[in-house]
Amino acid sequence: MFLDQDLLSLYDFLRSTPEGHLKKMMVGGKMSEAHLRVLLKVVRSCSNQEFIQYVQSSGLPKMKLSAAEMAVKEDLWDVSLNVCTQLGLLPKAAKAA
Repeated sequence: MFLDQDLLSLYDFLRSTPEGHLKKMMVGGKMSEAHLRVLLKVVRSCSNQEFIQYVQSSGLPKMKLSAAEMAVKEDLWDVSLNVCTQLGLLPKAAKAA
């Protein structure tokens, strides 16, 4: 688990950074464009406290998803949080045992 303040920081970063910059920075390897689209849909559709709850429960809000987005929703949080950790957007030390 990540600390709430780390997830709040990630939420703020994702909300304030243009999608094109996020795409260049995050897409590649296991993180597909579909992963990023679903992640941004979550961020745009909820408050920061709801975002923390979704991350901690590995859940998603009710929203429309394309076929490609449906295919990645099961591993969305594992892939997204791993990429964010690799990029330094989330600290490695914040993971609890």
